[in-house]
Amino acid sequence: MADYSSGDNKKTFLVIVAGIMVVGALVWWLKQVPVPQQAGVSPTPDAEAAAINQDIDNINVDDLNAEFEAIDKDLQGL
Repeated sequence: MADYSSGDNKKTFLVIVAGIMVVGALVWWLKQVPVPQQAGVSPTPDAEAAAINQDIDNINVDDLNAEFEAIDKDLQGL
């Protein structure tokens, strides 16, 4: 069996306590450092997105009932 003297136990205990203190100090210090605020910049649409939006706006959905009636007639004829 290994012979552990009380001096080795004290050194080990002091190293562990010192390590915990260093980690605690680092955590405390990192919490104290202010995080820079990001500016709220809204993205501007590019030309491709503008063209897509224009295409969507140009879709004619006024006479959907007439189109569905035609489909219903075709389905009833089956």
